[in-house]
Amino acid sequence: MNRSIDGLRGRTSLVLGHCAGMIDIVALPVWVGIVLIRYYGLDPQNAGALATSFLGAVVASSLFVSPRIERLPGKIAVPAGFAVAGVAFFCMAITRDYVTLVGLHIAGGLAVGCALSLTHSAIGASRNPHRLIAAGFTALSVLSLGFLGGVPRLASVLGGQVVFFVLGAIMLTAASFALIGFPDRPTPTSLDFKPRAHERLSRAVWFAMVGTSLLTLSHSMILSFLEPIGLKHGFSTEQVMTVFLAIGLVNIFPGLLAAFLERKVSGRVVMVAGPVLQAVLGFTLTHSMSFSPYAIACVIFPTVMIFTHTFIFAFLARNDPSTRAVAATPVMAMTGSAIGPILGGAVARHLGYESMGWTVAATAAIAVFCFWQAGRRAQSALPSAAEAAR
Repeated sequence: MNRSIDGLRGRTSLVLGHCAGMIDIVALPVWVGIVLIRYYGLDPQNAGALATSFLGAVVASSLFVSPRIERLPGKIAVPAGFAVAGVAFFCMAITRDYVTLVGLHIAGGLAVGCALSLTHSAIGASRNPHRLIAAGFTALSVLSLGFLGGVPRLASVLGGQVVFFVLGAIMLTAASFALIGFPDRPTPTSLDFKPRAHERLSRAVWFAMVGTSLLTLSHSMILSFLEPIGLKHGFSTEQVMTVFLAIGLVNIFPGLLAAFLERKVSGRVVMVAGPVLQAVLGFTLTHSMSFSPYAIACVIFPTVMIFTHTFIFAFLARNDPSTRAVAATPVMAMTGSAIGPILGGAVARHLGYESMGWTVAATAAIAVFCFWQAGRRAQSALPSAAEAAR
């Protein structure tokens, strides 16, 4: 049976695959701050290193898969990848041996990277990538509401290992839907029926990809340590848990808002403004000793990533018809996310949590330059493209 990318079954499979593949970024404050630091007793640097090993494996896998998306059978590789990741998370829940945990984090990351690259490539090949990725981020936000609002409280009753059981269940759910609904994708060919050679990615695309990595670096660095930062400021555990619940509630809206504003707001402006707002919020929540500014900054901080990334994804899909760039979304997202936890842990250990705010500001400055260059170069390429079409 033919499975259309834009059919209901195909879209559902892709949205759930996006949720499962990106849930690790949403889970970072619980995964690192609560499970590994509070329950497993690891110091910030070792806890961050575990998250980095998972995310780094996602990057390595995506780097291998994204140039080969047209040769891999997504209907097999995607459900298999999410299933392997689910098993890895279940195994993490039954061991506290650090070396074993490192190996399981790497295995799970490799599996997720493969599945997520193929999922994002299929989204990029849909009729409206902006709308479909916005739907994916909205579904991810709904999932994060339940995860951030309920799982920390569940962990306080049943122990930190329950977080890994929940993550494993999410992976297996995505695997099941991919098994019955992951869409077919026609392989483009040239006139002699050989695989079509693709042009090299433009500089606009490369600048956008680097900027995305920097955006996710700041995002994961701050998000991984929201709880320790709050406790360091003197706020209670209950106050911080309330913030997590609020994050889940508010994060339902940026994906919907990005879909609504698709043709009403300049994507170039959004890409440049995203890192600026991220820096302001990161600096606020790391330096504020008053709960209200800390809480507001924490709640808004993840929404910046969701809203901005939706426009970045659409920008990449428009400027790279081969979908190799969007297939490499895990590389962009997870490279920054892999560096963020261990960088944040090292900064916190040696310079204090307040220094993270300055680190985010410096990272944002470079990201702004990258996104400005991406937009400028894409705009300058339009006239030549128009001439070529004549």
